[in-house]
Amino acid sequence: MQEEQLINQIPQNSKIAIYGAGTVGKELHKYIEKNRNDIKIICYIDNTAQGDFEGIKIYNLKSINEIKEDIDLILMSVRTKNHELVELFSFFNIPYLLISQETEKYCRIKNYLADIQKVSEIFERGEDKALYNMVSELWLAKKPDKLREYVMEKSGISIYGPIRNYHKQYFEYINYDAIKTVIDGGVCNAIQFFNYKKFFKNLKAIYGFDPMYETFKNDAYDYLIKKEIPEAKIIYRGLWDKEEELNFIETPHNRAGSYVQNSSAIRTSKDTDIILKIKTTSIDIFKKQNNLPKTDFIKMDIEGSEQKALLGAQNTILNDRPQLAISIYHSLDDFTKIPIYLSNLLKDKNYSFRLGHYSPKIHETVLYAIPEEILKEEKDV
Repeated sequence: MQEEQLINQIPQNSKIAIYGAGTVGKELHKYIEKNRNDIKIICYIDNTAQGDFEGIKIYNLKSINEIKEDIDLILMSVRTKNHELVELFSFFNIPYLLISQETEKYCRIKNYLADIQKVSEIFERGEDKALYNMVSELWLAKKPDKLREYVMEKSGISIYGPIRNYHKQYFEYINYDAIKTVIDGGVCNAIQFFNYKKFFKNLKAIYGFDPMYETFKNDAYDYLIKKEIPEAKIIYRGLWDKEEELNFIETPHNRAGSYVQNSSAIRTSKDTDIILKIKTTSIDIFKKQNNLPKTDFIKMDIEGSEQKALLGAQNTILNDRPQLAISIYHSLDDFTKIPIYLSNLLKDKNYSFRLGHYSPKIHETVLYAIPEEILKEEKDV
């Protein structure tokens, strides 16, 4: 096991601190408790968490001088800025043990293996099971070859371009004729509105949510939407499970990837990131406040906020039975937890699950959930 290779390097009867109160730290803690009862974990050290973790006190890095006499070694459970931390630990003469990339990755993914198997079982069709397993392999092993072949053959997408197929993404298994009212979470520049207008012949209303639309919008698209798609309305709020004001990270290097701080999205912070405040609402609250008609289609691509937004849409989903197109690619947590949540929510509700993937890389995986009474076979669009 990967943990064994690391933990066996710790001397007998050591008193240690684990740096990093997160998933990897938790896995190392569990392994030590099970296999090395001679080691005593004195504390965690973490700059962002506080209180207790796994029943053990968390100290801020600022307190390192106070606790250094109580520990023999610091066990690193993160690799971020290791080079800087090594300098700090050396200054205080504290021995440390660095985690390898392979061990860190193994600790992060091991608890998802059972969930991946569980998700695979919600799909009735062999094609969807095979695709989910193929994307799972990319998450776990970073082997893209089979997936690249698949998306090139299925959607004409390759690493050389075009890299997106907007005619298929979010639309591949949807029954167009059954849709009058659309709720779009994650409008970005609203390019999808043109496909809603083109494909959904019975379209009556589009409610598009994006707190950053003024930043993302393309002036030409915006002009044409106002002129050609009177059914569209932009709501300048993020979708969440309740009304709240949240920190939002704007990423100027990739504005479409901006996200709610502490959402499930996996992101690496950059010096150019900007922290803003945004207001959120939920689909259930917005529908009630505005007395909206039956919702027929919900699309979400909201950079790791999907789990929260789905919780805030539970009544709408159960009462209106909309078709769903939900992005599940922003983290391994989303990739497993969103399908499990929806399959549990819609158990015995006669929904069918389909899967689409629209990138030669790990991005752009969409989970579809469609009421069986309107389920149609795939259209070649």
